[in-house]
Amino acid sequence: MSAPSPVDAPQHVLRLLEELHQKSLEQEAAISKKGKVFSSDVLGDLEDQHPSGSKEAEFDRLMLDKFIALDEDKCQFMYQLIGAMGATNVVEAGTSFGVSTIYLAFAIAKTKAATGKSGIVIATEKEKTKADIARKHWAQCGPTVQQEIELREGDLLETLNDGLPQVDLLLLDSEFNCSMT
Repeated sequence: MSAPSPVDAPQHVLRLLEELHQKSLEQEAAISKKGKVFSSDVLGDLEDQHPSGSKEAEFDRLMLDKFIALDEDKCQFMYQLIGAMGATNVVEAGTSFGVSTIYLAFAIAKTKAATGKSGIVIATEKEKTKADIARKHWAQCGPTVQQEIELREGDLLETLNDGLPQVDLLLLDSEFNCSMT
């Protein structure tokens, strides 16, 4: 028997989150022999399979339709951390299908109600198809989630370049490659 969720959300949202986490676990198990996806392991496997090709491009193609959501316990921790910190401005770099973003939105809504402060979750996603699916998940949750999220699509070096409030918390949950020049 699992412990009750610390997330203060309607039952339909808790069921949706449970379904999405289960789907993520199933996809991870299908990709990795370990049952948990570590990008370095997958990239190593791809390099072995495609020694002459771009392993990063193949990785991006493989992950295009995968949830690989932040683990449920980590999402719950983020929810509780936001409340403990009194955070109301959160940036999530790497929204994917919007699973962890749901937790962030409920957390800042609760904090805003308790403190009277304003705030927003600024979510970023590079892939349009993932952003579209994230919006659908947020719509299933209702206006409490939707009104708390500003989704910025594109490369996070551009989407987070300006227009940010003072950030209380950054969730960096992205397979991000950059070179320092």
